[in-house]
Amino acid sequence: MKDLRYPFVIYPAAEGGYVAEVPALRGCLAQGEDLEGTLEELSRVTELWIETARNHGESLPNPEAEVTKVKERLAA
Repeated sequence: MKDLRYPFVIYPAAEGGYVAEVPALRGCLAQGEDLEGTLEELSRVTELWIETARNHGESLPNPEAEVTKVKERLAA
């Protein structure tokens, strides 16, 4: 799996398996039956999300700033 540039959240799905999302990238989420599959799918959809945003001339959130936000929330 490629290294994800943004913080992500992963949690069990009510119907089984897992859901993972990248909060900094609105609507960027993936589902899978196991952790490995979920993370692989999240990697794919994250790449596609970023590619689509770039193709439409949209600016991307700064990954380092997003990591800093998460660290600050965890420290509070």
